[in-house]
Amino acid sequence: MSRQMSSNQNDSFLEIGRLIDQTTFKREKKKIYLAEFAAEIDFITLKNGSLFVAEIKKSSRTMANGIKQLKYYLYLLSKKGIQCKGIIKIPKEKISINIELEKNDEVLIKDEVDEIEAFLSSNDDAPAPKKIPFCGKCSYFEFCWS
Repeated sequence: MSRQMSSNQNDSFLEIGRLIDQTTFKREKKKIYLAEFAAEIDFITLKNGSLFVAEIKKSSRTMANGIKQLKYYLYLLSKKGIQCKGIIKIPKEKISINIELEKNDEVLIKDEVDEIEAFLSSNDDAPAPKKIPFCGKCSYFEFCWS
């Protein structure tokens, strides 16, 4: 994103994600874009008097990454003085998991953001690609492996 490179928008997994987005949670306010951070929240909802930021996922197989993504959004919002909770929704599996940003999460996220910013501001070349199981489903596949 720092180099204005976008993923393959015709990627079948992105298409599935768009379909899930279009066909679920139709009553919710969707796609809140945080321009300052180049982040896009799937939707927000009010539940029992609390504001929840929601992230919709296709399956629970990528749950750990989904939790990190959602905690990052909560972190960004907290930096702006907006206190809310998170919820991960997996419609196909009928799963809904509440997520909260803990103090140690904030420290980890800040460290990771600092590390990324340091790398981006350095003149280092991109690291050599390293194949991992997720590569075959990544919409950025061509950048690494073509």
